[in-house]
Amino acid sequence: MNYSASGMGAPRFVKVIGAAIGLGHPADSFATARQSALSPVVLGGCGRSGSTLLRMMLDSHRRICCGPESSVFRRRAVDADALADRFGFGREELRAIYDTARSRPEFIEAFAALCMQKAGKARWAEKTPRNIGRIGEIFRCFPEARFIHVLRDGRDVACSLRTHPRHKVVDGKLVPVRTWKPIAGCARRWRDDIEGSRRWWSDPRFHTVRYEELVLNPRPVLEKLMAFLGEDWDEGMLAHAAAASPFRDATRFAQNPEALGAVSTASLSRWQRDLDAHDRRIFKRIAGPLLIELGYADDDAW
Repeated sequence: MNYSASGMGAPRFVKVIGAAIGLGHPADSFATARQSALSPVVLGGCGRSGSTLLRMMLDSHRRICCGPESSVFRRRAVDADALADRFGFGREELRAIYDTARSRPEFIEAFAALCMQKAGKARWAEKTPRNIGRIGEIFRCFPEARFIHVLRDGRDVACSLRTHPRHKVVDGKLVPVRTWKPIAGCARRWRDDIEGSRRWWSDPRFHTVRYEELVLNPRPVLEKLMAFLGEDWDEGMLAHAAAASPFRDATRFAQNPEALGAVSTASLSRWQRDLDAHDRRIFKRIAGPLLIELGYADDDAW
């Protein structure tokens, strides 16, 4: 097979496999000894933990831009056209960056520069929940990176994961969809994502933000976060719903359009009404010990 340098025309599964084993286009490979001087802010955590809300708050800071999920840190092939559409970039512009990059970190540097230029800001942040499983590679390629782990009560996460996604985009509009997943798989994902990050908990480049604290009392949580990032405080983060940004089109992140609005506590402890006795027994069996270790429960009597 002979595909063009941009990979256009190659079947998606071919590019994904090639990226996973270090073959294919150079822009899809993390196999480089070069370390970047870029200091990205990287958000991750189990899906449905509140990372979209935090990315909106960060994107409201005068120096930080944070768009919808790009998945550029994941070990998967880049779909340059889809990424351009998602971020509102020209396809030819992003293809040119992809075609000339000699590695994935080099592509990330150029993509970050494009995002910062579009937003008129000095620092780039990237939010993709699955980044939680890529911390080692991120720190290897970007030793100045700062990783933010967004943590949420696993019972609430499971309730949200069970009905995710709730929307899809059809003809530029959000359309509701019905999703219902087994609670066991949701509990395992929460447990496994968190356990996979455990070795980094004491690393000075790793910082945890608890969703519950963020929505109940955002100012001290964000002030602490800014100190971790070495950034000055910006009051605009507390008014993220009113901030102007090129990265706020809800059809580009249909999985959680509510994050465009004001901070809400409505989803706190939703497990109390959404998990029946059977669901609770399953969650306790799979992730009960971790829930207790993280302080979300005193024991199994919940």
